[in-house]
Amino acid sequence: MTKPKVFVVDDDFVFREVAEVLIKSSGLTDEISHFENGLQVYQELVHLAETPSKLPELVLLDINMPVMNGWELLEELKDGPAAIKMGVQIHILTSSIAPEDLNLSKQYDFIKGYITKPLTNADLEKLSKELNNG
Repeated sequence: MTKPKVFVVDDDFVFREVAEVLIKSSGLTDEISHFENGLQVYQELVHLAETPSKLPELVLLDINMPVMNGWELLEELKDGPAAIKMGVQIHILTSSIAPEDLNLSKQYDFIKGYITKPLTNADLEKLSKELNNG
């Protein structure tokens, strides 16, 4: 099986770098792309949706970011290309422990999970199993 493509969307440079090291060391994948905000990743996802096989299998999405935050991105994706909602596992990855954020995430049927930072090896093992089981 080929290793998945992973997009890490977070405005914190240090977090993105640490997440990349953790993801690579877990063996999940070596193919990781970084985005600083929702607008950057939205534009890339819409572009890649023209050739669905190029879409990432996994997006780890922070909520609180400048330009376009995670919620704004999810609103755009609701009406965006079906290939994104059908083919990409989107997991919110946030430092927010607010119950209202978890509840809000459940309003998007294409969200596959909600992970509270820091990202751990146990989180990555779970994600790997979910990706392998489709």
